[in-house]
Amino acid sequence: MTSLNIAGLLHHGVWRCIGYLAFSRIRVVGKERLTLVGPVVFVATHRNGALDAAPYSLAVPLAMPMVSAQLQRLPLGRFLFRGIAVARAKDKARGIKADNGKALAECIELLTVGGQLFIMPEGTSSLGCRHLPFNRGAARIVAQAMAAGVRPIIQPLAVHYEDPTRWQSRVEVLIGEPIIPQNVDEIAIHQSITDGLEAVGANFVDTEAQQTAEKLAYARILSTDLSYAEHLKKLEGQIAPALSESLRQLEAVAKDKGLFLHQGLPLIPLRLWQRDLVKWLLLAPVIGCFSILNFPVLAAGHIASQLLPDEPNVIAFWRMVVGLPVGLFWVVTVCAGLFLLAGPSWFVLYGAISTVGLLAWYRFRKLTVALGNAVFHPEVRAVLVTTYRNLAERKAHE
Repeated sequence: MTSLNIAGLLHHGVWRCIGYLAFSRIRVVGKERLTLVGPVVFVATHRNGALDAAPYSLAVPLAMPMVSAQLQRLPLGRFLFRGIAVARAKDKARGIKADNGKALAECIELLTVGGQLFIMPEGTSSLGCRHLPFNRGAARIVAQAMAAGVRPIIQPLAVHYEDPTRWQSRVEVLIGEPIIPQNVDEIAIHQSITDGLEAVGANFVDTEAQQTAEKLAYARILSTDLSYAEHLKKLEGQIAPALSESLRQLEAVAKDKGLFLHQGLPLIPLRLWQRDLVKWLLLAPVIGCFSILNFPVLAAGHIASQLLPDEPNVIAFWRMVVGLPVGLFWVVTVCAGLFLLAGPSWFVLYGAISTVGLLAWYRFRKLTVALGNAVFHPEVRAVLVTTYRNLAERKAHE
């Protein structure tokens, strides 16, 4: 195995670990549409800052990304954000330089030998109600590759977060239909890329419509294994009045009764709440021990997410930037101390509690909200259960 392959595997492994630490679940939807052989240009939406790399790395681990030169200024950045560096206009304005001509040639060479390239045509991330304008760099690369005798396939991808700013939320990568460009026409290729990305990304008329669709998509998949991304896509455009009315009923009851919320919705056990109470009682000691044992790490990540970001799309990034090194130092220190001073059994116990606590965090948070409403507001159970069932059964559009 070459050193390049080893470095690639190590890089992928690191991002798998970051994804495991940052998200409760990363799910790839539409794997059957993935093109895994031959020259491929993966084009993707850019939502949640640099942390988008975690779900995309899982979806297309062999693709070589094009990255902003600003991410490779330091040795750690060059490792974490490996790829073909280009200088965007705002990078150049900050004095950050890169040989964009050389980068373009590297992309063409990669496709010529049958490699896979990963590009985010927006150039920067945004959690807004629709995508940013797509730059034409990806289309230019495909056109020049075709002019050189290569026929790359274009594959659109989109990342969808249930709650991009919250730790241990869930995320899905939606795979679009592959696009086979017909001729060396950069404008036509760019239009096909735009159409492909809009087919997998979710775009709304304004922030209010976006937030309504996100709540409805989440409500419609509760207690199921259905795809959040696919349901969010179904809610683009004009939402059925019956769905909007059901959501308003949920929000009105929640506000009137002061209900506990999870992602903006008042959860309630849909079946026997006593069974969920047993699960909560089993998980509560583990979550409590996990929180106490790892309090410095949790506190550092939380403080960083509150003080450092200037936009919502970098909240998760700053939590990772601060929380990851603090967590690594803390875990190594605690494990070494326990192993040397208390023996292997305490070292194993700490590892087990931390692992289970991490895995159960998302589920425990949802259980706490649902049980809190069931115990302290039993009078709303019937109306909430009925409303959620109506939301699940009704069509997205009339």
